[in-house]
Amino acid sequence: VDEIMHQVNTIQEVDAVSYGKQQLDTHFQLLVAMKRPDSGGKQGIPVRLVANHFLVEFDSSLPVFHYDIKISPAPSKEISRLIKQNFVEENSLFSGSFPVFDGRRNLYSPIRFQSDRLDFLVNLPLPASSSTGCSNMTQRHKLFKVSIKLVSRLDGTDLIRCLASDEEHHVPLPQEYLHALDVVLREYPTENCIPINRSFYSRSMGEERSIGGGAVGLGGFFQSLRPTQQGLALNVNFSVAAFHESISIIQYLQKRFNSLRDLSQRKTRTLMGEERNEVEKALRNIRIFVCHRDTDQRFRVFSLTSETTENLRFESKDGELLRVVDYFKQHYNHDIQFRNLPCLQISRTKPCYIPMELCIVCEGQKYISKLSDEQTRKILQLGCQKPRERMGIINGLMHGDVGPT
Repeated sequence: VDEIMHQVNTIQEVDAVSYGKQQLDTHFQLLVAMKRPDSGGKQGIPVRLVANHFLVEFDSSLPVFHYDIKISPAPSKEISRLIKQNFVEENSLFSGSFPVFDGRRNLYSPIRFQSDRLDFLVNLPLPASSSTGCSNMTQRHKLFKVSIKLVSRLDGTDLIRCLASDEEHHVPLPQEYLHALDVVLREYPTENCIPINRSFYSRSMGEERSIGGGAVGLGGFFQSLRPTQQGLALNVNFSVAAFHESISIIQYLQKRFNSLRDLSQRKTRTLMGEERNEVEKALRNIRIFVCHRDTDQRFRVFSLTSETTENLRFESKDGELLRVVDYFKQHYNHDIQFRNLPCLQISRTKPCYIPMELCIVCEGQKYISKLSDEQTRKILQLGCQKPRERMGIINGLMHGDVGPT
């Protein structure tokens, strides 16, 4: 054990028994573990316990400025972060600071901005598709209005007092300052990993492994700030989650449905009744990209077309009624092979059709469908390590390229 402790001296030694805090409305009630009836045994060999808690060092005297940010029209978290990156890099109003952002309404900066209230516009390039089938899918710019105002000035004085308080002189945990520190520690992994709730996933923690059914298991880590008797600690643990495999839609359907395993050999195959409904349910909201042309655009599947690709038509800008199969032959010299399958509809309101064989599932999408028993077994196997192996993974993460900084 002493040899192990020498190798992982960055991991904090903690007492076997600690206490927790539970918030009841706006008050905090201290929970203390029941004491032993005696002073404890003395027989046996003393050992040291190693926990996946890392002490967090912070300067409580340095201020943290909390700003409320409002973006209109309301974007997704992903677009919100692109907007934040854009205005920080191209705007001189932020006094040279690099604020952190939680993706919602909270912005934290170590430096006070030049003004306590800022209003400006951000012109962000976004992918767009035309309303005439699949033609002219180009890039457009969208204008966002950003309003930022100062909410409060924070420091770590109350957190230091809380960590040093005892049962008789209990000081409530300053949640706002703790949230600011949490956002700071999550900023780097959020930008470099796939964020899912409080966990982050990355190929740098090991290659993805197939678990069947068009899904793969990918390694990642969970992190959370915890107040302890030894001080503020960051709890870090290894985790595994299921993601959609980044393969063509045709391959994805072959792996997802037993009845479609021979789809690539039966190109005249069609989807009928309940089978079509199940395929549409499996593909709905999956993000895809196309392989018939060079583009960075990503699209979300909204539904399947009611007509097969062979019979599907759309109206061009000139008012001409075009067949989808003819359009792809004329513009991309591609002969559609799976003509009896429906196309993917990638717009909620406008007709925009892409044949399945030209679509590839984007990587990094969480598999939200219920896992089968076999998939669950494989995920559990990927997440199981011996204590020494898990300790090595966590220690490597703390000194690696994607861990909290």
